[in-house]
Amino acid sequence: MSRTRIAATAFTAVLGLTALTGCSSTDSEDEAGKPLTKQFEQGEITQALPGAGEVLPRWEPYKGKRVTSEGQYCTKSEQKGASPKGWMRGGSAWFIYDGSTDNMMDIDICQFDTPEDAKSAYTAWKGTESNKERAPKKPVGEESVFVMNPGLSENEIHGFIRSGTVNIRITLQGAGEDTTGMQDMLAATLKRLQQVQDGKRATATAGDEAAKNANK
Repeated sequence: MSRTRIAATAFTAVLGLTALTGCSSTDSEDEAGKPLTKQFEQGEITQALPGAGEVLPRWEPYKGKRVTSEGQYCTKSEQKGASPKGWMRGGSAWFIYDGSTDNMMDIDICQFDTPEDAKSAYTAWKGTESNKERAPKKPVGEESVFVMNPGLSENEIHGFIRSGTVNIRITLQGAGEDTTGMQDMLAATLKRLQQVQDGKRATATAGDEAAKNANK
């Protein structure tokens, strides 16, 4: 991903627009704590990944949804052959802001064999920079955390969730440490997986989450 950044103030203003987006999902129950226990098929993970119009305003898909064929991409190091214990399958999707790769968003879903394997991988994936960790305003899944500017990155937020046997990571560039949009994206991605687990179509969007939170 490119590390060139747009002005944080302009991007933050765009995040606020999510609060004006109407709901498209009919599922009003808050299921943030409902664990993911299903072993998803590859196509179900692909369905759960959000697409056009299902993320934050002015973000658009880049090169389509992708199958994660190697577990190394569900680790912090991403070193070849470094597949975490119990990794089964995964998928990811990239998004670009206003048609430019200067700022990008990356959504990764990683399925594990057991909740214990997922928990171990989650702990390693988020890293050890506890001084950069921020708790979400509202917990998402069984474990969740934001990591601000991990490593040598700048103006970048990494959001992590663990729910049952699934870990989710979202990397968001250009947000100026405003976690509002990240919170909505994490919650929507988790809810999409919960919908698929329940035998429904994945319809939850970041706009749904923004509208719901704006009314509280």
